[in-house]
Amino acid sequence: MLEQHRLIERVREVCRADPRLISALMYGSFAAGEGDHFSDIEFLLYFNDDVLPEVDQREWVERVAPVALYFTNEFGVGTAIFHHLIRGEFHFDRQSDVHWIDVSWRETDFFPSVDRAVILDRTGELRRRIEAIAGAPIERREPERIDQLIHQLVNWVLFGWTVLERGEYARAHDLLGHVHRHLLWLARIAEHQTTHWATPSRRVERDLSAAAMSRFVVCTAPLDRPSLLRAYREAWQWGNEMMATLVPDERFPPSLVAAIDRRLDADDRSFGRE
Repeated sequence: MLEQHRLIERVREVCRADPRLISALMYGSFAAGEGDHFSDIEFLLYFNDDVLPEVDQREWVERVAPVALYFTNEFGVGTAIFHHLIRGEFHFDRQSDVHWIDVSWRETDFFPSVDRAVILDRTGELRRRIEAIAGAPIERREPERIDQLIHQLVNWVLFGWTVLERGEYARAHDLLGHVHRHLLWLARIAEHQTTHWATPSRRVERDLSAAAMSRFVVCTAPLDRPSLLRAYREAWQWGNEMMATLVPDERFPPSLVAAIDRRLDADDRSFGRE
């Protein structure tokens, strides 16, 4: 048995033993049936509204297993590094906020199994809400979504290219990550592989075709000017090709595409000017 499975079972036990807790949900890799010995464990814990302010988060997580480090991450989520270096994320929330599952989780995650996801439910409300959004991932081929991704891709390509022209190579390298995410989202739509939508690079080597992965590889770069120039040009070319496939009715202005092409084909001597 994986150590993560032992931790998950222990979370179930701690949840059942805590009368302050009304419901609890597991999300992420193990809820999707994809967890392995590299995976984190992730939970939403819904406490009685009145007692939540009194809950000592670290003490609660220590009931699961010894914790080497506990902190609140940049998203406001309790994060534990257990003694065997397995990570755990624990949202300590009010039961009255359980309705947010309806709004947010269908878009960012999916639950193929309600029984696997629901850890505790004393009232039945959590299960009803998860049953309403459980099932196969949504297709995500709506024209509005595709348009938004293309617009954002254009923004990040031009942003990154501009700082690259200025000679800020580290910053251009950082912005290339935003370009990559939007390329992968478009590639997932093009290849009907939208399971891991929230994190488009997740399991991408398995989800996307060899041809798509080959295109992605040439859009990556170490931190030097020639490599970054090539990566941005390749990223724009691949994005442009997917745009032509996904938006056949030219909803995106051809004149703007041509202007970006000219910008990215500019003489390399312009780079590094003050």
